[in-house]
Amino acid sequence: MVSEIKVRDADLLPNYRSKMAWTKEKILQNIEVLMRSKFETPEQAFSYYDRDKDGLLTKADFKILLKEANVNAIIRGVVAEFMMKSFDQNNDKTVSWEEFQEAIKESGIKE
Repeated sequence: MVSEIKVRDADLLPNYRSKMAWTKEKILQNIEVLMRSKFETPEQAFSYYDRDKDGLLTKADFKILLKEANVNAIIRGVVAEFMMKSFDQNNDKTVSWEEFQEAIKESGIKE
């Protein structure tokens, strides 16, 4: 006779939390690792993620950046929205090169 194994939700919770622990610091760290490994300068990064080459980054551009930085798909949209609101100083729903430079300075990511 095979005995039934019961797993309580609480038994799974610590492992679940460790996989879902996306803090602002961890996201910034992942972005910094991506930037340093893939680009020589912030300007190269900006140009790469500016997919339509209009000199502006959109929420969709930030979602691509976050995907490449291995940020969990579940929170990627929320984080991209937060980045847009934080970086977009003139509230035009895009981030210019100047706004991007300012955001890098404020984030603590070293050039």
